[in-house]
Amino acid sequence: MDVDAVVLGCGWAGILTSKALAEQGLRVVCLEKESTVGGLLRSEYVGGFTIDIGGSHVIFSKSKEILGRMLSMLGNNVCSHTRLSYVKLMETLVPYPLENGLYVLPVEERYEALVSFLEALLSLRDGWEPGNLEEWIYGLFGRWIANKYLVPYNKKIWKRPLNEIDVDWVHTPGRLPIPDWRDIVKSALGMPTIGYSEQAKFYYPFKGGIYALFEPVLKEAVDRGVQIITNYPVSSIRKMDRHLVVNNEIRSKKVYSTIPLPDLIKVLEVDVSYGPEQLDFLDYNKIVVVAVAVDKRAPNHHWIYVPDERILFHRYAWLSNYSPCNAPPGKSLVIAEISVPRGVDVPANVVERTIDDLEKLGVFESGEVIFAKKYVHEYGYPIHRINASTKRSEVLVEVNKHGIVSLGRWGSWRYLNMDMVLMDVLNKLNVSV
Repeated sequence: MDVDAVVLGCGWAGILTSKALAEQGLRVVCLEKESTVGGLLRSEYVGGFTIDIGGSHVIFSKSKEILGRMLSMLGNNVCSHTRLSYVKLMETLVPYPLENGLYVLPVEERYEALVSFLEALLSLRDGWEPGNLEEWIYGLFGRWIANKYLVPYNKKIWKRPLNEIDVDWVHTPGRLPIPDWRDIVKSALGMPTIGYSEQAKFYYPFKGGIYALFEPVLKEAVDRGVQIITNYPVSSIRKMDRHLVVNNEIRSKKVYSTIPLPDLIKVLEVDVSYGPEQLDFLDYNKIVVVAVAVDKRAPNHHWIYVPDERILFHRYAWLSNYSPCNAPPGKSLVIAEISVPRGVDVPANVVERTIDDLEKLGVFESGEVIFAKKYVHEYGYPIHRINASTKRSEVLVEVNKHGIVSLGRWGSWRYLNMDMVLMDVLNKLNVSV
């Protein structure tokens, strides 16, 4: 088979890339190793419930243009929400971001949070640059918010010492909220404030789960001639004349890879400085999503962060509040997310432990569970290890020299939200926003 472009992976980045290339008049084939497309944006229908099997995904962006593009994909199939998200701090649900929700805490706690934040702020020198994630947390938020929330929460999600994690991903615009000292002072004095404002209003498909964002892009790509091949793992990519040949079957002028960067390197039959055994710096966590159908209505919450190390999961979300179509009337759907380090087995009792911990938090009672189901994804979160960004860039440059563009969350090995993946694809393909 001869084509103009081969796209590896048919998740969010892969289908966006395929569609954009087809719009340029190119003959495109998109290869997916799984039997179904969609990646972490897949949704499954079980007994009247719509489960987003890749975890909690909502639509928002700091860029009005990117947000507009994403909403145009949904057309009229959209819900809008004012964020109702919290941090479970001891027995209190503190509005997220925590530094903006201090007003719900006792005055003594607010005082400690404010004083330690101001101490950190006043101690920062001009030109201060944090050397790792731990320094970033203490330097910008102070010891109270760090010790009560950000340090234990980040240890839960990353499962690595925080002084071994780089800060390049938190400096990415739109990735994490940066505190405004005025808001923290107001919040500590008992006045509500809104942080992470670009996410304070978010969107979600009315029907079809988060896959309904993926599906219209897929349809348009196919209508423009993109050929989707599923159950097609890539085992080799080699050069032949001025072309690249995939699996000795598909010849193309260019390859666009959205599969995990280490998986790409493993199948390359071209000379690169980094072999598969030298890519340990490309660290990651698996993600386990446990969905629980519940025989009661959901509280008026969207998602909850849980820093308590005694609780297995780091976050849970009421998907039935994202859209009324995600659960039958009078029922609700909650999902919990658990990160697992690469090379570590998922606990055999992960579903039972998740249900037990949700009961401990008062989310539901044991007799209210209709069913529970787990979904395990090998690649959940890329981890930005100290000094890994330079090596990662070197790998991407080398791959590009051979006619391969690696993009998206896993192709670029950067912790990107859906909107940032779209922006990355447009930038890499030189398409205007």
